[in-house]
Amino acid sequence: MENIFLIGGSGFIGKNLVNQFRQNYEVHVIDKFIDEKFFSVRPEVKTLKMDLVEEQVPCDYPSPDYIINLASIVTAERNFALFDGLISSNLKVLLNLYERFKNDKKLKLFIQFGSSEEYGNEGSPFKETMRECPNSPYALVKQLTVNTALMLHSNYGFPAMVVRPGNLFGQYQNPSKFIPYVIQQLKANAPLNVTPCEQKRDFIYAEDFAWCIEQIIKNHNKAVGEIINVGSGESISLKSIIETAKKEIGSLSDIYYGALKYRENEVMDLRCDISRLESIINSKLCFNPLNQLKNYIND
Repeated sequence: MENIFLIGGSGFIGKNLVNQFRQNYEVHVIDKFIDEKFFSVRPEVKTLKMDLVEEQVPCDYPSPDYIINLASIVTAERNFALFDGLISSNLKVLLNLYERFKNDKKLKLFIQFGSSEEYGNEGSPFKETMRECPNSPYALVKQLTVNTALMLHSNYGFPAMVVRPGNLFGQYQNPSKFIPYVIQQLKANAPLNVTPCEQKRDFIYAEDFAWCIEQIIKNHNKAVGEIINVGSGESISLKSIIETAKKEIGSLSDIYYGALKYRENEVMDLRCDISRLESIINSKLCFNPLNQLKNYIND
């Protein structure tokens, strides 16, 4: 059975990947925070608690066939004081993993997570060939790690590639994030103070996303050295998300659109071109985030 290392795999995306992979792969989760409750009912998943900013995976640890690097601080803030922490949680972890596994002949694919926010406001749909135009510290540091991962591939033959996710939602997501927060407020019939919510995002359900990552791994020979957008390929307004959820729940909440201002330099349409993903996995994709939103609400 092949080994998959999920770096930072105890979080929202990692848990969905665990559920996707644990039947057909030997999954190792390496994270400085381990959700003991989650993994206690998944005893086949190996966990290793460590801080990869300061430590390296032990030399006697099993060699991986695949590494998925999820380790990151995710934030929408525009505060430049965040740079030190962002660089530590992104670039330092990447370089630490490279030093540890650069000579490991078993490693077939190293997936570095970027962000669709790297594209900025440069015109939707975003293609992987476009020049990045990040407009936040988070997006800028993601661009730095993406370019570093690709440099490690082109200069040293490290089997790295980059995934740029759309806007994920689903099980295990932090309740403070947009969709879980909206659902929570609507179920409580509580008022919602929001922006005009005309901005659009490429939403993808976490289970659909995890399926895509497995397809990339199955086609790892075509994925090495690539940047691949992984989203639904469509953009949906935040207002449509709120109104769909409100109708599905039957909520009596008052929605105050425009009560909050947009963020500075807000991206108004974030949609990913997914033709490269479809080509690499040899499959035409047709996701329906609004239907998955309804399923998520009713789970």
